[in-house]
Parts: sequence; C-alpha cells; structure tokens
Amino acid sequence: KKAHKTGNPADTFEYDDDLPGGGQFYCVETGKHFADAKALADHKKSRYYKRRCKELKEEKYSQQTAEWASGMTKEVLPPAHGMKK
Repeated sequence: KKAHKTGNPADTFEYDDDLPGGGQFYCVETGKHFADAKALADHKKSRYYKRRCKELKEEKYSQQTAEWASGMTKEVLPPAHGMKK
C-alpha cells in the first residue's frame, strides 16, 4: 500500500528500528507509522483518516479569498490630481 501511495516500491524504504513496524507501514495522509499491516488497514477505516482525506481534497483558502470574505475589497480609484496633458 505504501508503494501505491508514494510511487516508490516498499523495499526502497530503509528499515528503521526507532519507528513502529520498522517504518514499513506508513500512512501518507496522516503522517503516522504503524506496527503492522493490520493496524494500518484498521487506521484507514477510522473516522480520523477519513476526515483527514476529506480535508486534503478541499481547496485551500488564498489571501485574496480571505480579504474578500472579510469585506476588504480592492477599489480602483481615479487619479487624485486628474490626467496631466
């Protein structure tokens, strides 16, 4: 499953004794390591995982959207001293 999500074969990830499951069972969406494949599969059925996936699919707000929502519009004003000829 890790190879499917990251595009890298699972055997290219180095075994790390400090991580649960040697770092071989990793959830990309939540950034968590699991002890075995069953724990990872159970995690992918959880409410937390599903919420995180939904959150990642949503479009992020931009500064322009935030300013629009707060009522800070950008008005185009005429020149203060008129056009010089």
